Amino acid sequence: MRIIARTLTALLIWLVMQLLGGIPYSVGLSMNAMGKAVDTVGLLAIGLLGSQILELLVLWKIRFFELRDTVRPFPGWKILLISLPLGFSVLYGVQILATPFDVPDFMSDEIAAMCHSVVGVLAVAIVGPISEEVLMRRIILREMETVTGSTWGGILISAAIFAIIHLNPAQVVFAFPAGVLLGWLYCRTGSLLVPICVHILNNSCSVIFTLLGVDEESVCLPETQALIQLAMCAVVAVSFITLMNRRCPKEKRISDSL
Repeated sequence: MRIIARTLTALLIWLVMQLLGGIPYSVGLSMNAMGKAVDTVGLLAIGLLGSQILELLVLWKIRFFELRDTVRPFPGWKILLISLPLGFSVLYGVQILATPFDVPDFMSDEIAAMCHSVVGVLAVAIVGPISEEVLMRRIILREMETVTGSTWGGILISAAIFAIIHLNPAQVVFAFPAGVLLGWLYCRTGSLLVPICVHILNNSCSVIFTLLGVDEESVCLPETQALIQLAMCAVVAVSFITLMNRRCPKEKRISDSL
């Protein structure tokens, strides 16, 4: 029960921070409705970044994690460099597979607008991935692994929660397989730094594509080209998974090592 209580507490903290982070945006919308010109996207970015930082501070203050957990144990440069192309190839492949489906995206305009400000970029590409990995992998995956007695039980449950909390349907479809990959990397390497770096790489690429004007329709590839790119992603992913398996031959029980 104590473990379940910790998980629920962590999720409650996340929920409270989301509500607090949405206050500036709500105030901005109200002011706009009254005829006052307010930068609602800027307020959304400020609220989001503030809620992410505050969430990390609260979780650290109540000792749900230590700051050193984000960088230690250091996995080694070789493992880190293997993980980045592995993660990118898998996540890009998932994006190609998900693109043809007509899944509602309620936040695309707001996220795209935030990518044009420094605060927005920090929230989307840097601090957001760190806060999500601390919550989902360092805290929830660990707790669910203990509850289920299985590393894969922890990975799958934390990935499901990771998908659900995104709320936006278009992100939910992508978030579950992404959560499985990030959880597997965490358990395979024993280092939270690995999924953090892969998550930052993925979100940073999304920001770059947005700044370059690459929208969803422009990445909806012809069938032949999509199959070729999927095949390339598969070859790259299998190659780097093989290298990872040689470096880290089996998953580590995170709950035993932390």
